[in-house]
Amino acid sequence: MAATSDRDDDGRRAIANIVLIGAGWWGQGWHLPHLHRNQRVNISAIVDSSTHPKSSLNPNLQSLDSLSSRYGCPVFHSLSDLLHDPKVGPYMDGAIVCTPHSTHFEIGHELIAEGRRRYDEAIEARGRRRYDDEDTSLQYRPVNVLMEKPMTTDVDEARKLHELLMDRRRAGGGSDKIIGGGMGCFLVNHSANYRPQARAARKIIESGRIGTIRHVTAFLASPLSWIFDDPSNKGWNEPDSRSLGMIGNGFAWGQSSHILAWVYHAVGPGMLVPSRVHCVMTHSDATGADVSHAATVACVCGAAISLSGTSLLPGNAHSDPPVAKEVVIRIFGTKGALSYCGNDRDPSSGKLEWSSHSDDDDHDAARMEIQCPELGFQFEELDQDGIGPSSLQCFLDACLGRDDYYIGAESLVGLRCVQTIDAMYRSNASGKCEDVKV
Repeated sequence: MAATSDRDDDGRRAIANIVLIGAGWWGQGWHLPHLHRNQRVNISAIVDSSTHPKSSLNPNLQSLDSLSSRYGCPVFHSLSDLLHDPKVGPYMDGAIVCTPHSTHFEIGHELIAEGRRRYDEAIEARGRRRYDDEDTSLQYRPVNVLMEKPMTTDVDEARKLHELLMDRRRAGGGSDKIIGGGMGCFLVNHSANYRPQARAARKIIESGRIGTIRHVTAFLASPLSWIFDDPSNKGWNEPDSRSLGMIGNGFAWGQSSHILAWVYHAVGPGMLVPSRVHCVMTHSDATGADVSHAATVACVCGAAISLSGTSLLPGNAHSDPPVAKEVVIRIFGTKGALSYCGNDRDPSSGKLEWSSHSDDDDHDAARMEIQCPELGFQFEELDQDGIGPSSLQCFLDACLGRDDYYIGAESLVGLRCVQTIDAMYRSNASGKCEDVKV
Protein backbone atom coordinates (compact mmCIF):
# COMPACT_ATOMS: atom_id res chain seq x y z
CA MET A 1 0.00 0.00 0.00
CA ALA A 2 1.08 3.55 -0.62
CA ALA A 3 0.80 4.93 2.91
CA THR A 4 -0.29 3.93 6.38
CA SER A 5 -0.95 5.58 9.74
CA ASP A 6 -1.17 2.54 12.08
CA ARG A 7 -0.49 3.26 15.76
CA ASP A 8 0.60 1.09 18.67
CA ASP A 9 -1.28 0.59 21.94
CA ASP A 10 0.21 3.79 23.39
CA GLY A 11 -1.07 5.86 20.50
CA ARG A 12 2.37 6.23 18.94
CA ARG A 13 2.84 5.53 15.27
CA ALA A 14 4.04 1.95 14.84
CA ILE A 15 4.68 1.81 11.09
CA ALA A 16 6.80 4.24 9.09
CA ASN A 17 6.17 5.09 5.45
CA ILE A 18 9.57 4.67 3.82
CA VAL A 19 10.57 5.65 0.30
CA LEU A 20 13.56 4.01 -1.39
CA ILE A 21 15.36 6.33 -3.81
CA GLY A 22 17.61 4.28 -6.07
CA ALA A 23 16.68 0.74 -7.15
CA GLY A 24 20.07 -0.48 -8.33
CA TRP A 25 22.30 -3.27 -7.06
CA TRP A 26 22.39 -2.08 -3.44
CA GLY A 27 18.77 -0.96 -3.31
CA GLN A 28 17.38 -4.25 -4.62
CA GLY A 29 19.89 -6.56 -2.98
CA TRP A 30 20.17 -4.94 0.45
CA HIS A 31 17.61 -2.28 1.36
CA LEU A 32 14.38 -3.62 -0.14
CA PRO A 33 14.62 -7.12 1.40
CA HIS A 34 15.38 -5.64 4.82
CA LEU A 35 12.53 -3.15 4.58
CA HIS A 36 10.11 -5.82 3.36
CA ARG A 37 10.85 -8.07 6.36
CA ASN A 38 10.67 -5.26 8.90
CA GLN A 39 7.27 -5.02 10.58
CA ARG A 40 7.85 -1.36 11.38
CA VAL A 41 8.05 -0.46 7.69
CA ASN A 42 5.59 0.22 4.93
CA ILE A 43 7.45 0.58 1.64
CA SER A 44 5.38 3.46 0.34
CA ALA A 45 7.23 4.05 -2.95
CA ILE A 46 10.32 3.25 -5.00
CA VAL A 47 12.05 5.94 -7.06
CA ASP A 48 14.50 5.38 -9.91
CA SER A 49 15.16 7.32 -13.10
CA SER A 50 15.32 4.08 -15.12
CA THR A 51 12.40 1.80 -15.92
CA HIS A 52 14.78 -1.16 -15.60
CA PRO A 53 17.94 -0.47 -13.56
CA LYS A 54 21.15 -2.18 -14.71
CA SER A 55 24.31 -3.13 -12.82
CA SER A 56 27.36 -5.15 -13.74
CA LEU A 57 27.43 -6.35 -10.13
CA ASN A 58 24.03 -8.00 -10.56
CA PRO A 59 22.79 -8.71 -14.10
CA ASN A 60 19.43 -9.93 -12.77
CA LEU A 61 17.98 -6.69 -11.42
CA GLN A 62 14.22 -6.37 -11.66
CA SER A 63 12.33 -3.69 -13.54
CA LEU A 64 10.44 -1.02 -11.63
CA ASP A 65 7.13 -2.61 -12.68
CA SER A 66 8.27 -5.93 -11.22
CA LEU A 67 9.38 -4.22 -8.01
CA SER A 68 6.04 -2.45 -7.78
CA SER A 69 4.23 -5.78 -8.02
CA ARG A 70 6.59 -7.55 -5.63
CA TYR A 71 6.49 -4.93 -2.87
CA GLY A 72 2.98 -3.59 -3.44
CA CYS A 73 3.90 0.04 -3.87
CA PRO A 74 3.88 2.71 -6.59
CA VAL A 75 7.03 3.61 -8.49
CA PHE A 76 8.21 7.02 -9.65
CA HIS A 77 10.95 8.20 -11.98
CA SER A 78 11.85 11.30 -9.97
CA LEU A 79 11.66 12.49 -6.40
CA SER A 80 9.72 15.53 -7.59
CA ASP A 81 7.00 13.32 -9.07
CA LEU A 82 6.70 11.45 -5.79
CA LEU A 83 6.51 14.59 -3.66
CA HIS A 84 3.74 15.97 -5.86
CA ASP A 85 1.65 12.81 -5.65
CA PRO A 86 -1.12 13.58 -3.10
CA LYS A 87 -1.47 9.92 -2.08
CA VAL A 88 2.20 9.34 -1.32
CA GLY A 89 4.25 12.54 -0.96
CA PRO A 90 2.57 14.06 2.12
CA TYR A 91 2.73 10.77 4.03
CA MET A 92 6.42 10.01 3.53
CA ASP A 93 8.15 9.68 6.91
CA GLY A 94 11.61 8.92 5.61
CA ALA A 95 13.70 8.37 2.51
CA ILE A 96 16.66 6.06 1.98
CA VAL A 97 19.00 7.43 -0.68
CA CYS A 98 21.12 4.82 -2.51
CA THR A 99 21.68 6.49 -5.86
CA PRO A 100 25.02 7.29 -7.56
CA HIS A 101 27.21 9.45 -5.32
CA SER A 102 27.03 12.41 -7.69
CA THR A 103 23.26 12.66 -7.18
CA HIS A 104 23.31 12.71 -3.37
CA PHE A 105 23.50 16.49 -3.07
CA GLU A 106 20.57 17.25 -5.36
CA ILE A 107 18.37 14.62 -3.74
CA GLY A 108 19.41 15.62 -0.22
CA HIS A 109 18.73 19.27 -1.01
CA GLU A 110 15.27 18.41 -2.36
CA LEU A 111 14.40 16.39 0.73
CA ILE A 112 15.53 19.18 3.06
CA ALA A 113 13.42 21.64 1.04
CA GLU A 114 10.41 19.34 1.41
CA GLY A 115 10.92 19.26 5.16
CA ARG A 116 11.08 23.04 5.22
CA ARG A 117 7.89 23.30 3.16
CA ARG A 118 6.01 21.04 5.57
CA TYR A 119 7.29 22.98 8.55
CA ASP A 120 6.32 26.37 7.10
CA GLU A 121 2.89 25.03 6.16
CA ALA A 122 2.32 23.76 9.70
CA ILE A 123 3.49 27.03 11.26
CA GLU A 124 1.12 28.98 9.02
CA ALA A 125 -1.77 26.71 10.01
CA ARG A 126 -0.96 27.12 13.69
CA GLY A 127 -0.97 30.86 13.24
CA ARG A 128 -4.55 30.79 12.03
CA ARG A 129 -5.92 28.82 14.96
CA ARG A 130 -4.92 27.95 18.50
CA TYR A 131 -2.52 25.03 18.55
CA ASP A 132 -3.63 22.04 20.60
CA ASP A 133 -1.19 19.21 21.29
CA GLU A 134 -4.06 16.75 20.96
CA ASP A 135 -4.98 18.05 17.51
CA THR A 136 -2.91 15.77 15.31
CA SER A 137 -4.15 17.52 12.17
CA LEU A 138 -1.75 20.35 13.00
CA GLN A 139 1.28 18.16 13.59
CA TYR A 140 3.57 18.05 10.57
CA ARG A 141 5.60 15.03 9.49
CA PRO A 142 9.32 15.77 9.67
CA VAL A 143 11.39 14.45 6.78
CA ASN A 144 13.96 11.85 7.83
CA VAL A 145 16.87 10.83 5.60
CA LEU A 146 19.23 7.86 5.58
CA MET A 147 21.94 8.70 3.04
CA GLU A 148 24.26 6.04 1.69
CA LYS A 149 27.98 6.72 2.00
CA PRO A 150 29.84 8.77 1.01
CA MET A 151 27.50 11.69 1.68
CA THR A 152 28.77 13.31 -1.53
CA THR A 153 31.98 13.23 -3.58
CA ASP A 154 32.31 17.01 -3.65
CA VAL A 155 33.39 19.08 -0.64
CA ASP A 156 31.32 22.12 -1.60
CA GLU A 157 28.19 19.99 -1.89
CA ALA A 158 28.87 18.20 1.41
CA ARG A 159 29.41 21.52 3.17
CA LYS A 160 26.21 23.00 1.70
CA LEU A 161 24.16 20.02 2.88
CA HIS A 162 25.66 20.30 6.36
CA GLU A 163 25.01 24.04 6.50
CA LEU A 164 21.41 23.59 5.36
CA LEU A 165 20.86 21.06 8.12
CA MET A 166 22.45 23.32 10.72
CA ASP A 167 20.13 26.14 9.66
CA ARG A 168 17.16 23.83 10.13
CA ARG A 169 18.50 22.71 13.53
CA ARG A 170 18.87 26.30 14.73
CA ALA A 171 15.27 26.93 13.71
CA GLY A 172 14.27 24.04 15.95
CA GLY A 173 16.01 25.28 19.07
CA GLY A 174 19.37 23.58 18.79
CA SER A 175 18.40 19.98 19.51
CA ASP A 176 20.74 17.29 18.19
CA LYS A 177 17.76 15.01 17.59
CA ILE A 178 15.06 17.33 16.25
CA ILE A 179 16.35 19.43 13.38
CA GLY A 180 14.10 22.45 13.00
CA GLY A 181 12.49 23.55 9.78
CA GLY A 182 10.90 20.21 8.99
CA MET A 183 13.84 17.81 9.26
CA GLY A 184 13.78 14.88 11.64
CA CYS A 185 17.10 13.09 11.23
CA PHE A 186 19.81 13.11 8.58
CA LEU A 187 21.96 10.01 9.03
CA VAL A 188 24.74 8.63 6.85
CA ASN A 189 24.65 4.85 6.52
CA HIS A 190 27.99 3.92 8.07
CA SER A 191 26.63 0.83 9.81
CA ALA A 192 29.78 0.18 11.89
CA ASN A 193 29.23 3.49 13.70
CA TYR A 194 25.95 2.29 15.20
CA ARG A 195 27.46 -0.82 16.81
CA PRO A 196 27.75 -0.95 20.63
CA GLN A 197 31.54 -0.96 20.28
CA ALA A 198 31.52 2.37 18.43
CA ARG A 199 29.24 3.84 21.07
CA ALA A 200 31.54 2.57 23.82
CA ALA A 201 34.61 4.01 22.09
CA ARG A 202 32.99 7.42 21.79
CA LYS A 203 31.90 7.34 25.44
CA ILE A 204 35.43 6.54 26.61
CA ILE A 205 36.96 9.35 24.56
CA GLU A 206 34.27 11.85 25.60
CA SER A 207 34.93 10.99 29.25
CA GLY A 208 38.55 12.09 28.87
CA ARG A 209 39.97 8.70 29.84
CA ILE A 210 42.55 8.71 27.06
CA GLY A 211 43.27 12.42 27.35
CA THR A 212 44.04 14.70 24.42
CA ILE A 213 44.17 12.82 21.11
CA ARG A 214 47.64 12.86 19.58
CA HIS A 215 47.75 10.04 17.03
CA VAL A 216 45.38 7.72 15.15
CA THR A 217 46.30 4.67 13.09
CA ALA A 218 43.59 3.34 10.75
CA PHE A 219 43.96 0.51 8.24
CA LEU A 220 41.38 -1.34 6.13
CA ALA A 221 42.02 -4.24 3.74
CA SER A 222 39.11 -5.42 1.60
CA PRO A 223 39.02 -8.40 -0.80
CA LEU A 224 37.48 -6.34 -3.59
CA SER A 225 39.95 -6.39 -6.47
CA TRP A 226 37.25 -8.03 -8.59
CA ILE A 227 35.30 -4.75 -8.43
CA PHE A 228 38.11 -2.28 -8.99
CA ASP A 229 39.79 -4.31 -11.76
CA ASP A 230 36.59 -4.73 -13.80
CA PRO A 231 36.20 -2.06 -16.54
CA SER A 232 32.43 -2.58 -16.57
CA ASN A 233 32.13 -1.21 -13.01
CA LYS A 234 32.37 2.41 -14.15
CA GLY A 235 30.51 3.75 -11.13
CA TRP A 236 33.21 2.32 -8.85
CA ASN A 237 36.24 2.96 -11.02
CA GLU A 238 35.81 6.21 -12.96
CA PRO A 239 35.19 9.79 -11.77
CA ASP A 240 31.59 10.83 -12.36
CA SER A 241 31.48 13.84 -14.69
CA ARG A 242 28.39 15.08 -12.83
CA SER A 243 30.51 15.58 -9.68
CA LEU A 244 32.68 18.60 -10.46
CA GLY A 245 35.10 18.04 -7.59
CA MET A 246 35.72 14.35 -8.26
CA ILE A 247 39.17 13.79 -9.81
CA GLY A 248 39.51 10.07 -9.06
CA ASN A 249 37.54 7.01 -8.05
CA GLY A 250 38.22 3.63 -6.52
CA PHE A 251 39.03 2.22 -3.11
CA ALA A 252 39.21 5.58 -1.30
CA TRP A 253 35.67 6.64 -2.20
CA GLY A 254 34.31 3.09 -2.19
CA GLN A 255 35.76 1.81 1.09
CA SER A 256 37.90 4.25 3.08
CA SER A 257 34.90 6.33 4.10
CA HIS A 258 33.87 3.40 6.36
CA ILE A 259 36.95 3.51 8.56
CA LEU A 260 37.27 7.30 8.45
CA ALA A 261 33.66 7.66 9.58
CA TRP A 262 34.30 5.34 12.53
CA VAL A 263 37.33 7.36 13.63
CA TYR A 264 35.62 10.74 13.23
CA HIS A 265 32.58 9.50 15.12
CA ALA A 266 34.55 7.95 17.97
CA VAL A 267 36.77 10.99 18.52
CA GLY A 268 34.12 13.53 17.57
CA PRO A 269 34.03 15.31 14.19
CA GLY A 270 34.24 18.66 15.95
CA MET A 271 37.40 17.60 17.81
CA LEU A 272 39.28 15.89 14.98
CA VAL A 273 39.26 18.41 12.12
CA PRO A 274 41.49 17.60 9.11
CA SER A 275 43.62 20.47 7.81
CA ARG A 276 46.35 19.02 5.52
CA VAL A 277 46.78 15.69 3.75
CA HIS A 278 49.64 13.94 1.99
CA CYS A 279 48.73 10.76 0.12
CA VAL A 280 50.24 8.22 -2.27
CA MET A 281 47.98 5.83 -4.19
CA THR A 282 48.50 2.81 -6.43
CA HIS A 283 46.12 2.02 -9.26
CA SER A 284 44.61 -0.86 -11.20
CA ASP A 285 46.30 -1.51 -14.55
CA ALA A 286 42.92 -2.52 -15.99
CA THR A 287 40.77 0.44 -14.91
CA GLY A 288 42.97 3.16 -13.42
CA ALA A 289 40.97 3.01 -10.18
CA ASP A 290 42.94 3.48 -6.99
CA VAL A 291 43.36 0.15 -5.22
CA SER A 292 45.54 1.19 -2.28
CA HIS A 293 46.71 4.30 -0.47
CA ALA A 294 48.88 5.55 2.34
CA ALA A 295 47.99 8.96 3.75
CA THR A 296 49.00 11.24 6.59
CA VAL A 297 46.23 13.55 7.77
CA ALA A 298 47.27 16.53 9.91
CA CYS A 299 44.47 17.87 12.11
CA VAL A 300 43.81 21.35 13.47
CA CYS A 301 44.23 20.11 17.06
CA GLY A 302 47.77 18.90 16.33
CA ALA A 303 46.86 15.22 16.07
CA ALA A 304 47.89 13.12 13.08
CA ILE A 305 46.00 10.28 11.38
CA SER A 306 48.00 7.56 9.65
CA LEU A 307 45.48 6.17 7.16
CA SER A 308 46.10 3.29 4.79
CA GLY A 309 44.04 0.73 2.95
CA THR A 310 43.86 -1.62 0.01
CA SER A 311 41.49 -3.73 -2.05
CA LEU A 312 44.30 -6.20 -2.81
CA LEU A 313 43.43 -8.66 -0.04
CA PRO A 314 42.95 -12.00 -1.87
CA GLY A 315 39.42 -13.35 -2.14
CA ASN A 316 35.93 -11.92 -2.50
CA ALA A 317 33.93 -10.17 0.20
CA HIS A 318 30.70 -11.29 -1.51
CA SER A 319 31.55 -14.93 -2.27
CA ASP A 320 30.02 -17.92 -0.49
CA PRO A 321 31.59 -18.17 2.00
CA PRO A 322 32.76 -14.55 2.00
CA VAL A 323 36.33 -13.49 2.70
CA ALA A 324 36.56 -11.07 5.62
CA LYS A 325 37.82 -7.51 5.60
CA GLU A 326 40.67 -6.72 7.98
CA VAL A 327 40.46 -3.64 10.20
CA VAL A 328 43.01 -1.96 12.47
CA ILE A 329 42.08 1.15 14.48
CA ARG A 330 44.27 2.53 17.26
CA ILE A 331 43.69 5.90 18.93
CA PHE A 332 46.39 7.31 21.21
CA GLY A 333 46.02 10.14 23.72
CA THR A 334 48.00 11.75 26.51
CA LYS A 335 46.42 9.48 29.15
CA GLY A 336 45.77 6.23 27.33
CA ALA A 337 44.79 4.46 24.14
CA LEU A 338 41.96 2.61 22.39
CA SER A 339 42.53 -0.39 20.15
CA TYR A 340 39.93 -2.02 17.90
CA CYS A 341 41.27 -4.63 15.49
CA GLY A 342 39.94 -7.76 13.83
CA ASN A 343 38.19 -9.16 10.77
CA ASP A 344 34.57 -8.36 10.11
CA ARG A 345 33.40 -11.97 9.75
CA ASP A 346 34.71 -13.34 13.06
CA PRO A 347 33.79 -11.61 16.34
CA SER A 348 36.42 -13.67 18.17
CA SER A 349 39.18 -12.14 16.01
CA GLY A 350 39.45 -9.00 18.13
CA LYS A 351 37.98 -6.70 20.73
CA LEU A 352 37.73 -3.08 21.84
CA GLU A 353 40.48 -2.42 24.40
CA TRP A 354 41.09 0.65 26.53
CA SER A 355 44.49 0.97 28.17
CA SER A 356 45.94 3.69 30.36
CA HIS A 357 48.79 4.50 32.68
CA SER A 358 48.32 3.26 36.21
CA ASP A 359 46.80 5.59 38.78
CA ASP A 360 50.15 6.08 40.56
CA ASP A 361 51.64 7.79 37.47
CA ASP A 362 54.12 4.95 37.02
CA HIS A 363 54.72 4.96 33.27
CA ASP A 364 56.20 1.47 33.51
CA ALA A 365 52.81 0.11 34.58
CA ALA A 366 49.56 0.09 32.66
CA ARG A 367 46.03 -1.14 33.12
CA MET A 368 43.71 -2.49 30.45
CA GLU A 369 39.97 -3.01 30.17
CA ILE A 370 38.07 -4.87 27.46
CA GLN A 371 34.91 -3.06 26.39
CA CYS A 372 31.81 -4.98 25.23
CA PRO A 373 33.60 -8.31 25.93
CA GLU A 374 30.57 -10.39 24.98
CA LEU A 375 30.56 -8.92 21.45
CA GLY A 376 34.21 -9.09 20.42
CA PHE A 377 35.01 -7.46 17.09
CA GLN A 378 32.20 -6.29 14.80
CA PHE A 379 32.45 -3.66 12.11
CA GLU A 380 30.02 -3.25 9.23
CA GLU A 381 26.71 -5.05 9.68
CA LEU A 382 26.55 -7.65 6.92
CA ASP A 383 23.50 -9.81 7.69
CA GLN A 384 21.40 -9.89 4.53
CA ASP A 385 18.67 -12.08 6.03
CA GLY A 386 17.39 -9.96 8.91
CA ILE A 387 15.44 -6.74 9.23
CA GLY A 388 18.35 -4.43 8.60
CA PRO A 389 21.38 -3.04 10.44
CA SER A 390 21.34 -0.86 13.53
CA SER A 391 21.69 2.23 11.34
CA LEU A 392 18.34 1.38 9.72
CA GLN A 393 16.72 0.74 13.12
CA CYS A 394 17.89 4.13 14.41
CA PHE A 395 16.55 5.75 11.25
CA LEU A 396 13.17 4.04 11.73
CA ASP A 397 13.07 5.14 15.38
CA ALA A 398 13.45 8.72 14.17
CA CYS A 399 10.77 8.23 11.51
CA LEU A 400 8.36 7.02 14.20
CA GLY A 401 8.99 10.01 16.42
CA ARG A 402 11.22 8.36 19.01
CA ASP A 403 13.83 10.66 20.53
CA ASP A 404 16.21 8.03 21.91
CA TYR A 405 17.75 6.86 18.63
CA TYR A 406 21.52 6.87 18.28
CA ILE A 407 23.30 9.22 15.87
CA GLY A 408 26.18 7.16 14.54
CA ALA A 409 27.00 9.35 11.56
CA GLU A 410 25.48 12.78 11.06
CA SER A 411 26.20 15.30 8.31
CA LEU A 412 29.37 16.57 10.03
CA VAL A 413 30.89 13.07 10.02
CA GLY A 414 29.89 12.84 6.36
CA LEU A 415 31.55 16.18 5.63
CA ARG A 416 34.80 15.22 7.41
CA CYS A 417 35.04 12.02 5.33
CA VAL A 418 34.46 13.88 2.06
CA GLN A 419 37.00 16.57 2.99
CA THR A 420 39.66 13.98 3.81
CA ILE A 421 39.16 11.75 0.76
CA ASP A 422 39.00 14.72 -1.61
CA ALA A 423 42.35 15.96 -0.27
CA MET A 424 43.81 12.46 -0.63
CA TYR A 425 43.03 12.40 -4.34
CA ARG A 426 44.35 15.93 -4.85
CA SER A 427 47.56 15.13 -3.00
CA ASN A 428 48.19 11.98 -5.01
CA ALA A 429 47.64 13.95 -8.23
CA SER A 430 49.93 16.83 -7.25
CA GLY A 431 52.56 14.85 -5.37
CA LYS A 432 52.34 17.46 -2.62
CA CYS A 433 50.72 17.97 0.74
CA GLU A 434 47.30 19.52 0.09
CA ASP A 435 45.18 21.76 2.30
CA VAL A 436 41.74 20.41 3.14
CA LYS A 437 38.92 22.39 1.56
CA VAL A 438 36.73 24.08 4.15
